[in-house]
Amino acid sequence: MDWKETDERLIRRGKLIPDLESLKNHEKELENMNEGRPGPLYKLANSYIQLLAAIRYLYGMPYRQLEGYTRILHRLVAHAPMLNVFRSPSVRAASH
Repeated sequence: MDWKETDERLIRRGKLIPDLESLKNHEKELENMNEGRPGPLYKLANSYIQLLAAIRYLYGMPYRQLEGYTRILHRLVAHAPMLNVFRSPSVRAASH
């Protein structure tokens, strides 16, 4: 095994950290998406869903691990929405 090559590959993998700039406009994007919308309002902006999809794909994260990631993300970036809007307490209780 070539440790230098392995080390470099792992370092390059760290470069895949997604750009979180899209979170700055989450509220405005959500407001625009919900403007004039009949029925239930959207809770997550399209750009945020795309960000999470990219993270899940790049890192091969299962959904529950992705939810944990969003909890940490929310602590680090105050305006980041929480992912648990998809799951009601009854679904969460049934999944344990």
